[in-house]
Amino acid sequence: MSDKSSQSPLISKQHGLNSRQYRFCLNILQGMSQTEAYLQAGYNVAREVAGPNSYQLINNPKIVSFLTAHQTNQLAKIESQLLSKSEKRTILANIARAQLIELIDDDGNLKVNKNSPAVKALKEYYRKVRLDREGNPIIISSAKLLDPLAAIMEDNKMTGDYAPSKHMVASRVQFEVSLVEKGRREEDD
Repeated sequence: MSDKSSQSPLISKQHGLNSRQYRFCLNILQGMSQTEAYLQAGYNVAREVAGPNSYQLINNPKIVSFLTAHQTNQLAKIESQLLSKSEKRTILANIARAQLIELIDDDGNLKVNKNSPAVKALKEYYRKVRLDREGNPIIISSAKLLDPLAAIMEDNKMTGDYAPSKHMVASRVQFEVSLVEKGRREEDD
């Protein structure tokens, strides 16, 4: 809500809200109950009347329009921050294709270039300097990449590219056998 002061006159005018209606909306957006938002907006009524009045106010078409527009705006912001399916798959492909050799320069030292796809697969990196017996510095670099098979498996999950699984379906048929003595009929004699 840090940008509310810069947007308030424009937004409230666009939706036809007066200042108390606008404050009511802001209070609702900040998480207050309807009654509390109504009272905090400057409506001077008894608490018993504030509940029903706030219910009427929240159903006002101008208020509904404002809150819906705000919600739509917030959802658009959230959506713009989410990765698309193709972006996710690109990241997984970079992880699966990354080679440690891409991170080593001609002198055998580890180089970390932010733009390299292999850097995006970098799980762990550290560099230590220690001294040998004569006091000469020895630089130790270590790098670990994310598991490419895990990236491939995750991509398969996203696309449904698993081989059909084999399931054995077994059923047990149960039946009962009973012996019934056949009586002799007079005709058989």
